Amino acid sequence: MPEVLDAQSVERELSGLSGWARDGDTLTRTWQLKGFSGAVQVANVVAYVANRLNHHPDIRVHDYNQVTVTTTTHDSGGITANDVRLASSVNAALAVAE
Repeated sequence: MPEVLDAQSVERELSGLSGWARDGDTLTRTWQLKGFSGAVQVANVVAYVANRLNHHPDIRVHDYNQVTVTTTTHDSGGITANDVRLASSVNAALAVAE
């Protein structure tokens, strides 16, 4: 089971993760797109990355054009390197998709 990162480590990792923020024991990011189709496309990219990493966040499409992703490592009870890896990989995948 991965170790939970301490607060200082989380903040250090977040400094390199554009758009992501800490929310309690989770990392979260929201994207606002031009419409529903764009939001669903982002959600699909996140799902693809999550499956490749075998680390599955909560993905919420809301307000017709927004996607919010929230990740934590439930087994460990907080933010781990797995969550940081997911956030970084999602950012990289979406940068390529733009």
